[in-house]
Amino acid sequence: MFCQMAVELPLQDLIEDAVKAGWEETEVLTAIIEVADNLMLAAGSNAELEALLHALKRKLD
Repeated sequence: MFCQMAVELPLQDLIEDAVKAGWEETEVLTAIIEVADNLMLAAGSNAELEALLHALKRKLD
């Protein structure tokens, strides 16, 4: 919850700046969701790879 509160104002500023630059608010929100989703997928992939590498290292030791 604290993290959400910490990012909310800067995110609102980002949305406002994008709208001022000519983007529709729904376009901006959709883009933010897509970027966040991609980042989450990448983090999950990195965690899976890290676990596989750790398991492989244990087998080799």
